[in-house]
Amino acid sequence: MRINFRLQMQCLALAGIAVLAGCGGSDGSSSLTSKSGQAPAAAPAASEVALAPPAAPVVADTSINKTVPPVELPDTVTPVNYKLWFRPNPALSSFDGRADVQIKVQKAVNAITIAGHRVKFTNGTITLQPGNIPLIATPQDDGDFYQLRPVSGQIAAGNYSLHMEWSGIINFKTYDDPVAKTGGSCGDDPYPGCSAAEGVFRVDLKSTDGTTSGAILTQGESNLARQWFPGWDEPAFRPTYEVSAEVPQNWNVVSNAAEKPAVNVDSGYKLVSFEKTPPMPSYLLFFGGGQFDILEDDFSSPLPDGKGLHLRIFTPPGMRDWAKPAMQQTKQALDYYYRYTGIPLPLTKFDTVAANDAFKEQKDLNFGGMENWGAILEFADDILPAPGTTMSDYGVTVLTHEAAHQWFGDLVTLDWWDDVWLNESFATFFENKTKVRFFPDRFSWVDDVKNKYAVINADLKSTAFPVQPNFNGWASNDFVLSASAFTYDKGGHVLKMLENYLGEEVMRKGLQSYLADYSFGNVTPKRLWDELAKASGQPMVAIGDSFVRQTGVPLISLDTQCDLTTNQTVVTLKQSPFPNQNQYPGTQWTIPLTLAYGDGLTSRKTLAMKDTQTQVRLNGCSAVLADPSGLDYYVTNYSNNAWSQLLAQGNALKDPVLLTSLQLEAKLLVNNGLADPSRVTSIGSLSPAATPLARQLLMTAPTTQSQRPTIRYQGKFKVKPQAQQGQ
Repeated sequence: MRINFRLQMQCLALAGIAVLAGCGGSDGSSSLTSKSGQAPAAAPAASEVALAPPAAPVVADTSINKTVPPVELPDTVTPVNYKLWFRPNPALSSFDGRADVQIKVQKAVNAITIAGHRVKFTNGTITLQPGNIPLIATPQDDGDFYQLRPVSGQIAAGNYSLHMEWSGIINFKTYDDPVAKTGGSCGDDPYPGCSAAEGVFRVDLKSTDGTTSGAILTQGESNLARQWFPGWDEPAFRPTYEVSAEVPQNWNVVSNAAEKPAVNVDSGYKLVSFEKTPPMPSYLLFFGGGQFDILEDDFSSPLPDGKGLHLRIFTPPGMRDWAKPAMQQTKQALDYYYRYTGIPLPLTKFDTVAANDAFKEQKDLNFGGMENWGAILEFADDILPAPGTTMSDYGVTVLTHEAAHQWFGDLVTLDWWDDVWLNESFATFFENKTKVRFFPDRFSWVDDVKNKYAVINADLKSTAFPVQPNFNGWASNDFVLSASAFTYDKGGHVLKMLENYLGEEVMRKGLQSYLADYSFGNVTPKRLWDELAKASGQPMVAIGDSFVRQTGVPLISLDTQCDLTTNQTVVTLKQSPFPNQNQYPGTQWTIPLTLAYGDGLTSRKTLAMKDTQTQVRLNGCSAVLADPSGLDYYVTNYSNNAWSQLLAQGNALKDPVLLTSLQLEAKLLVNNGLADPSRVTSIGSLSPAATPLARQLLMTAPTTQSQRPTIRYQGKFKVKPQAQQGQ
């Protein structure tokens, strides 16, 4: 999901920025895990040769367990396949729904527990087959869960078909009175992060001639699908779905799977139905219907299997041709992700739905795009530029962000919502990769460094969250939307740091294995770290966990001395938490540290610093620079001697990206009383080796997000089982 109020930076452009490149160092230290490596390569141009796909198909390890236990729902009943039907009323204010769900009861139970919010079951319509067993829906006293109980006795272990019928609400306005916050979808429903865009919701599509027509869409993340249909609304469950609906005959419709031929029914309605989806969690299920126009094209797979996708973009009436830039960018993004991962999507089509109306003007819609598998949802004013105009930077970003989720989030899915960063941080990481490759004039590494320091400033406040927090389902929607500086931005910067440390190809190899091994399954941080460790031989569990489980930023103190007897630089490194206001501050990290040294600072030494103090020896007596890319997530405070030596290498510090990082780092240290004010003056006297535009970029102040979401708990808090936390 791409939210529309995440930590923002000014849209600044700087073409041709390159980060330092150099040769690997060979010095070792027995107390550290170390390896040789290179700095990140220069940003690729749009005309660069396409990324080569893997030479051979990525082979999955079939012995790996890719399941996880549910967190709030019991694990005694598992959904296998949904046959889901619904019909909106003519006013598009409510709907009737029914489902036949193939389930497996693992052991005898007194009741089947499901999730449902703002749904009303139809009396006498909940039955279990075989046996035609009537079930009674009994709601939780204060919560979203229902027990479906037989009149007497237990439900024996076995395979069943569960039939349910219900009615639900079609959301339209967040509040009828936004000032008093009454009426509408949220006035009588104190749901965390509530907005009109959840469950089934209505939009009024506005055509190019100004006329409007009602349409419906769905939004399931995080636990909002339970407003559309009752069921197993947790990421741990991955049933298949066969969706059908009765809708007006003049509507075009879209869901996750390919559409079957429609059949006209009564009163101007038609029955539409769709093929079975791949196994996936409920939050990714989607339906859209309305008087959309459709632009169609085809995507050719660059992989040896040659299995392409039929592409469609659903637009408001009259805007079909407005979607041509979005279609081209969709094809670019898919081609890149196919090549990077080596894994084709298990789909036959890929749709994008672009909706519009005054509805979008409500500033609390909570998202700007959603990664529904095979049917992503965007808003037209973001991705449909009027003829003769260019797409906004946000439009470019949101298209490639949601495309990345088709692998990171959809093909492999988080285990629980406190690991939503496994979805969002990766989509943020890859949106930058694709923008660098295809839109170098719209992406600036200088801008990215400034974003990093904006996040660091937020990460030092009392309002900071860990990238991986701890909360229950009731709080998940609010957190996913409100803590974006950490779940999106900090996580994305940590992933970039790991890529700098491991090398781009090692990172890519590890992620290919990660996707292959856990396809159609669930992932955890440990499962990710284990795959990266397998590809690199590095202690990735210790490194990764220390950055996503803790708030705050590691502060590295760096001092250098020359040992003339061996002609080596002795580097003394100490780590401590950067002074902060965190409520539960981090204490110690395993830091993937990169040191640049030698003539022109071209040699490299990488090490995993796990202790609070250590030393490393580097060949030759020279200045030493930590984080030569400027993109790693730690702060370095140099001793006076090390700083003087570094300034003497001024020509090696003039890369705009590195210089921006050093200047912002110096300012942060001085503002916190950790360095003399001359530090800012001395590094500020250096000019970047670029155009006046780069100088302007360096003068733009970073921004921060300081608002802490209000976490609300409902009922009894259930902690994730320890066994699951360690998986």
